[in-house]
Amino acid sequence: MKKTLIIEPEPGRDFTPAIITALADPHCERLQFRSARYDFFPERATEKYLFISNNDEGLKRIAFPIFERKGFEIDGGGATFIFHGGIIPMAMLSSDEIALRDFTIDWEVPFHGEGEVLASSPQGVEVKICEGFEYRVEHGKLLFGQSPIPFEIRNILEFDPKKRETAFLVNENFGIGKRCHSTETGPSQVYLKASFSEPLPTVGNILAIVSDRRDFPAIVAADSSQITVENVTIHHAGGMGFIAQHCRDVALRCVHVTPPQGGERMVSTNADATHFVNCAGLIEMTGCLFENQMDDPTNVHGVYAQISDITDLGEFEIRLRHHQQFGLDVAGVGDTVEFVHHETMETYHTASVTSVIRHNKEYTKISVDPQPPHPPRKGDVIGNLSWSADVEIRNCLCRGNRARGFLISTPGKVLIEQNTFHTPGPAVLIEGDANYWFESGAVRDVLISKNRFENCNYGIWGKATIQVSPGVSTERQSSSRYHRNIRVVDNVFVVFDHRIIRARCVEGLEIKGNRITLSEEYPRNHAQAPWFDTEDCSDVTIEANTPPNDVHPHPIPFAGVPLL
Repeated sequence: MKKTLIIEPEPGRDFTPAIITALADPHCERLQFRSARYDFFPERATEKYLFISNNDEGLKRIAFPIFERKGFEIDGGGATFIFHGGIIPMAMLSSDEIALRDFTIDWEVPFHGEGEVLASSPQGVEVKICEGFEYRVEHGKLLFGQSPIPFEIRNILEFDPKKRETAFLVNENFGIGKRCHSTETGPSQVYLKASFSEPLPTVGNILAIVSDRRDFPAIVAADSSQITVENVTIHHAGGMGFIAQHCRDVALRCVHVTPPQGGERMVSTNADATHFVNCAGLIEMTGCLFENQMDDPTNVHGVYAQISDITDLGEFEIRLRHHQQFGLDVAGVGDTVEFVHHETMETYHTASVTSVIRHNKEYTKISVDPQPPHPPRKGDVIGNLSWSADVEIRNCLCRGNRARGFLISTPGKVLIEQNTFHTPGPAVLIEGDANYWFESGAVRDVLISKNRFENCNYGIWGKATIQVSPGVSTERQSSSRYHRNIRVVDNVFVVFDHRIIRARCVEGLEIKGNRITLSEEYPRNHAQAPWFDTEDCSDVTIEANTPPNDVHPHPIPFAGVPLL
């Protein structure tokens, strides 16, 4: 029987020291909480410098430091964990067989701002700051968040409060903080003098006011295995909801990333709901809800490191190019790596890593065997094939967030089945690139089946409900076949935008048995576009798809979608 420590609630108490003490006991195998509120502050939290992929590196304070543990469980018992200020709730590092269950994560004060539009013109917008958000105006700048870590505006995005989603075809306002002059006009009222993107914000809509920082994700896992997170709700985070890097076998079951009930907040997490980088084994997501976060529900990918110097045919210096990937270990001794042409995105050599010398967070020298048959070019990239996960996503609901749905870039076996999507961009996006994000890898076996795609593409973030668009240069697309074996079968597409599938550089694409229904929920868009655009693909099968013969006048109520 596991040694269990029961943490009793106590109003107003900072529970961070108690958790630190409990986790210092190597014999403690389980923390048990009650169905009550527990508060956590950063002042006495564990401190560690972390490189967290696709978030921001730094010296982090952590409330639950789960380091080098095996067979450990946190049973929240229905508790609500409220965090204050700059703190990461949970970090699992070099740990195995970890279970997190039955609790809710939220912050007392969010890491973003929200305001209702009171007036709108080409000269600027007046907003009423929503309750629950701390702000101040200093020297013409609108700052949100608690001292001493307030943030300045980097982007403003408009939401429709009735639909609880990004407003129809609105643009973003990146960089608006540099050109915005703010003035308080009344209690909780601020005038933002700046040119907003077209269409201008609509009176009554909600503006999400965010920074570009991703400092405080809710749950972090690194260099760990056999992680289970179930019946966990994440209302907010100053970064991603759940991020795993270099982990093996991760299961998320009934994980809900959603704003608190009651409609007081529009936005949940400030970045992706979930994210997986250089993971292996099986990534499983079942019965999850991902809504209203400021980026995608999930992104599964590896990392391409760019060849920056060549010592000889078997020895190379590689460089991490995106700043939010710095500090990752791209490959270890014994791993199999691929050499990829940065323009065609095609693999021209695979080898085993024989030595690794890490110079710093950005540069590493590796040796491989066998040597490439010809010298690679600087600018080509290396990806790790040994750390590539299989993915199974079932019975999940995605809606109302910024950007897209499931981003999948892994050569493992992928199953996306019986999910419901209502996303402003592509519900499923398969990319991979070696020139900007440097996110690998080419898919080899993807089945998208029995899903319901409900009025996707009502935003600006894509070109089809399912989009396959690797970062192959335009002049090379006709010959490159970066992705392979993608099947889209037996799905339902309720659409106002005719662009259902757009694929490039795919060998082996099957589109079969799908049913298409027209909707009047949004203005008809791209009515002349083909349902299926498969230019620069080969071995394509399109058959037995049911074309639209009616107009679906009202959206299917999402409240009726079971989360199994």
